[in-house]
Amino acid sequence: METKDNHKDLYIGIGSNMGNPIENINTALNILSKYNFFYNKNISSFYESPPMGPADQNNYINAAVMFKSSESPEDILKLLKEIESSMGRKKSKDKWSERIIDLDIILYGDIVHCTDKLTIPHMLAHERAFVLLPILDINPDVFIPMKGFAKNLVKSCLYKEIKKLKNNERSNV
Repeated sequence: METKDNHKDLYIGIGSNMGNPIENINTALNILSKYNFFYNKNISSFYESPPMGPADQNNYINAAVMFKSSESPEDILKLLKEIESSMGRKKSKDKWSERIIDLDIILYGDIVHCTDKLTIPHMLAHERAFVLLPILDINPDVFIPMKGFAKNLVKSCLYKEIKKLKNNERSNV
């Protein structure tokens, strides 16, 4: 959705599976909230899912946040990478390596954007319940350009093993 002042709904996916993932996500959310070009924050519930790729990793905790913004996609990506780096994320050659924090632009209004460094909407969002379910918490009618309504896409996700955390906390069971 775009408003008259050119602010669009920006959905950022957040994930972590190192250290204390819930604390890592909350830290990233606090850092994001300090930037004046994001406003009207809406945060999803937290979800737990097994890692994609190597099975010898901890489960991921995932969430999404929606802000209003009018910044360029490239400037937002640059900021997200700076936050990841400041929180200790190291570049890895392994596509599905463990991550202290992972921040991805999932959707940005109705923008369709494709460069070497950034694809919006996120190219695999429509296949991943750990991306779609948090976004649906925020907006049950969210539409993913070129793919469809998230509530319809989640039914055919490849990665469905996911559970919503009660009070955004892991149980010890």
